[in-house]
Amino acid sequence: MECNKENQRGNPVLPLFAQMIPRGDGTFVVKPRLPDRDLDTWISVKDAAGLLGNISPRTVYGWLEEYLVSRKASKRKVIVSLKSVLRLKQAMQDADFWEDALLQQNVRDEVQSTMSEMRRASLARG
Repeated sequence: MECNKENQRGNPVLPLFAQMIPRGDGTFVVKPRLPDRDLDTWISVKDAAGLLGNISPRTVYGWLEEYLVSRKASKRKVIVSLKSVLRLKQAMQDADFWEDALLQQNVRDEVQSTMSEMRRASLARG
């Protein structure tokens, strides 16, 4: 699922998965639900750039498949895993992240592992 909407401050609005259950008296109960198969949300490169601190989308393109999990949504459109964006954002909170090779390698290893799993799942589906 992709999120292109922004709130009044220009921050991306994240999708919320929920189910509306009618009570019968004209009111509803909102029950959160998880997606059936993929627990990750996919966002655009522009949204990822905004979440990472208003950096340039070109910078995000340079980080794809190294620091961020991504996949092609169509021939020309790339989408980014929200989980990987949040993971990178958390790692970047450490002031020494860009100087510490071990911290960078930990993020790269997680991304490579996830990308490998995605490739295997894609090949298994046919």
